[in-house]
Amino acid sequence: MIKNTLIALVAAASMVSVAAPAMADTAFGDGTPEMREFIADSILVRLQQQGVAATDVEEWGDLVRAFVTNPDGTQSMQLFTPGLLQPVTY
Repeated sequence: MIKNTLIALVAAASMVSVAAPAMADTAFGDGTPEMREFIADSILVRLQQQGVAATDVEEWGDLVRAFVTNPDGTQSMQLFTPGLLQPVTY
């Protein structure tokens, strides 16, 4: 009995670890519009805490696109990785 339970727990943990990277690829998740808006607001706050003068964010493919106010007052777009929100350079 204990052996079967242990095998089931290991199998479940393995499936979760395989699914986690796939879910991490989408910055805004696949939830309801309200949940996606909440996540967007959270990403915006995190970028601002990192010193990025972002005014809005949106999902752009598998990246986060931020609309940023530059020091001279102009607007630009910058891309960030989902999760860590590291700037993307090409």
